[in-house]
Amino acid sequence: MVYKGFDVGSAKPKKETLKKYPHKLVDIITAENIYTASNFIFDAKELIDKAHHEKKIPLLVGGSMMYFQSLLKGLDKLPERNEQYREQLKIIQSQKGTFELYKELELKDPEYANSIQKNDSQRIIRALEIIQETSRTASSQLGNADNKLLKESHIMQLGIFPIERSILHKRIDKRLKELLNDGLIDETKKILDAYEIKQDHPALKAINYKQAIKYINNDYNEDELYLKALFATRQFAKRQITWMRSWADLELFDLNQEKKIIKYLKNSKEIKSFV
Repeated sequence: MVYKGFDVGSAKPKKETLKKYPHKLVDIITAENIYTASNFIFDAKELIDKAHHEKKIPLLVGGSMMYFQSLLKGLDKLPERNEQYREQLKIIQSQKGTFELYKELELKDPEYANSIQKNDSQRIIRALEIIQETSRTASSQLGNADNKLLKESHIMQLGIFPIERSILHKRIDKRLKELLNDGLIDETKKILDAYEIKQDHPALKAINYKQAIKYINNDYNEDELYLKALFATRQFAKRQITWMRSWADLELFDLNQEKKIIKYLKNSKEIKSFV
């Protein structure tokens, strides 16, 4: 939601909703830039400090578990992107496939290779890039960040999702149909016309936009667009739920347990002590 113009595909709240319930970190950059986890940590910490200074409780809402984990645990100090080396890897990938890169990672860092999917090109390329830039394995450099935020703050963590998988699937299906009806294809075309951005830009690889681009390029028909986006969203939701269930100190609630959530918050020592 940080990118201007990426409204429909990201299911960004309507302007009326944002006016009634002000959000931060919405529409803050254009697609010529890339918003990273480190950008989020910097911005989020500034907003958290500002809220505390104003005697308010900062509320972080969203579905990006990786960003929240980075904020909670800190971010590893890793080298910047090396675009030239990445291009070399992408040429290998286009000629020989992602598995060729994975085999190279297995040789250089078997521990990290065993921890990821063999077709996860984004993580494979990043790991090889880290090794190239530092002459050290990625596994030896990841997971060493200092979780400074946890040491300095009282943090309450709530996870809310439909426990019944059928309800979740119905909501995903309904949401996708709404995005398509609201103009996902037209919005994607406008983005591609308005900005000169590389195909590997994270925003263009996001679910819905990735499938919409395939449709625009005549790689998918309407039915394929719908089914591919539906499957990708279901898989993403499944991974997020699995991650949430293994998340430390996270209170889990069903989507329909509104009263239970309110009661939990009202009885919370952290909130009582704050107010």
